[in-house]
Amino acid sequence: GIIGIGIGIGCIGLGSNNIILASLGFAGALLHTLNHALFKSLLFYTAGNVYQATHTLDIEKLGGLIKKMPQTATLFLIAALAICGLPPFNGFISEFIIYNGLYYWTKDTITISIFACIFSILGLVLIGGLALLCFTKAFGIVFLGNARHEFSHPIKEVSFFQLLPLYIIAFFIISIGLMPQLFLNILIKPVNLFTSINQVAFIPFQGKALEALQSISWAAWGLIAFVIFISALKKLLLKNRVVTSELTWGCAYIAPTAKLQYTASSFVRSYSKLFKPILLLPKKEIEIEGIFPTKGHYETHPYDKIEKWLIDEPIKVIKSFLNRFLFLQNGKLHFYILYGIVFIILVICIPLVFQKITVFIDFLKQL
Repeated sequence: GIIGIGIGIGCIGLGSNNIILASLGFAGALLHTLNHALFKSLLFYTAGNVYQATHTLDIEKLGGLIKKMPQTATLFLIAALAICGLPPFNGFISEFIIYNGLYYWTKDTITISIFACIFSILGLVLIGGLALLCFTKAFGIVFLGNARHEFSHPIKEVSFFQLLPLYIIAFFIISIGLMPQLFLNILIKPVNLFTSINQVAFIPFQGKALEALQSISWAAWGLIAFVIFISALKKLLLKNRVVTSELTWGCAYIAPTAKLQYTASSFVRSYSKLFKPILLLPKKEIEIEGIFPTKGHYETHPYDKIEKWLIDEPIKVIKSFLNRFLFLQNGKLHFYILYGIVFIILVICIPLVFQKITVFIDFLKQL
């Protein structure tokens, strides 16, 4: 969607003969395509590491993995921050360029188009907010807190050779965020293919807004370095002291369990209630009874009504129709040879039939 917005801005720039707008749109789209390939790949690879270590895809059974898989957790966090478009990582750079293109569009747009421009900006803001919510939930439920489930096998970090490609991806994610101007200059040639600019000085990437990217990135990295320095200093000062860890005060409740933690569903409950009109929320529930209840269960599976009626139901109908022809795929070799022969005959005969029909129609026209 974000890449599509960038392409749209570029096309609007070409249509209105606004080269700077076209350049910003296409540059943002191209850079975000690269960025998306980086941080989405890193997210999938780290998710694969978690699955390989735990053998489950149910995040409600996970928790506290940062203690057992610290490198995977750190790499997942980098990718999550990047996909949310936060500085100082690569996703921020490409989204900032697209934002800059949208704001530049507002300068020259007509009254009707201003609504589309504002709607696009709000849409991009909404995408960023929902991404932040999504990956805060994912990282928090999977890696933070305590384990929600006792696994029958030990959970440990994957090998260094499995982590090496992930570190290479993380290196490029950080490099684009650290040196945005370098990568923007690399984009000049491919963007020229769309905009047909032959100037030596590429104006769209020389403005104050884009030059501020470097300062924002360095400031964010400075904050990260300061946090690391304070953490290292704390560790050094406490090196020769006895540090004890106690349970969090639970308001006199003396039997805390991992089930008291947020689940993925409860984390986003407030937001799922906002979208309740377009969601299906089937529930499985066992009521809690008695003064000292022994069991209780509550489970929900939110699902998109639009996806159900516009995608799933039509696919079910199509599958039901196609299942009537399963007898054709019967596993018998002589039938498959027959299908090939019939196909060749049809390829030869159909053009001949159409030729005869065309001749007959021409004959009728002459009459």
